[in-house]
Amino acid sequence: MEIIRKAVDFNTKTNALYYKFTDRQHYWKAYQGFVDEAVLPAKDVIHLGCGPLWFGKVATVPLDGKTIYAVDPDEQALARNPAPQHVCAFGESVPLPDGCADAIAADHLLEHLERPEAVLREAHRLLRPGGRFVFTAPNLLSYSGLATHMTPQWFHDFYVGMLRASNGSNNPKPYQTYFRMNTVWAVRRIAKATGFRVDKLYTGVDHPSYTVFFPGFHQAALALHLLLDKVEALAPFRITLTGSLVRE
Repeated sequence: MEIIRKAVDFNTKTNALYYKFTDRQHYWKAYQGFVDEAVLPAKDVIHLGCGPLWFGKVATVPLDGKTIYAVDPDEQALARNPAPQHVCAFGESVPLPDGCADAIAADHLLEHLERPEAVLREAHRLLRPGGRFVFTAPNLLSYSGLATHMTPQWFHDFYVGMLRASNGSNNPKPYQTYFRMNTVWAVRRIAKATGFRVDKLYTGVDHPSYTVFFPGFHQAALALHLLLDKVEALAPFRITLTGSLVRE
């Protein structure tokens, strides 16, 4: 494990090279900007598929006076979420009334949806007219998205175990992925079919993470990420998708 730890440390340090040459906003900052825009005028917000993550670590605008519903089907993860309003449910059927929310935020959820159309229809029901569904997710057509989608679940479990052993992280066990709403075209198609308008759709790059165990290969991936960053024609193949959909 010492060799793995040294390789990870070395590759992590070289990630700084990527940020020397890019001016593209980190996907999480873009997501927070979309979330803040939706949440600032909102009174009621649903954090969909939240797990243990408190929404105050997602939004950067004040949340005083707003009702935040933490919604997740995992009871154990939800129990660790400090939000006062917990709803244990899948996204296809949330036991809240029609038009109860002004904004729904979903970080790293879309790739896990077996029926994204059903979840978007439920989001349409829950949102008031003009409300926003904001998300960030991996892009299926990126090399990492394709590798993730084609890799069996047992390997994802093994990989997360290696990360835990190498850097002492507390990464949760990975959930099953489907990637059925994880291309720019799928987002637009499903949004239109479920009564949403695509207001913003941002394609992000960031530094590579899946190659962190492999010196040399990781640096080659850094060069590929810079190419994706600089060539706009490659936007549909970037690493992440971040969007804001308006309920019509």
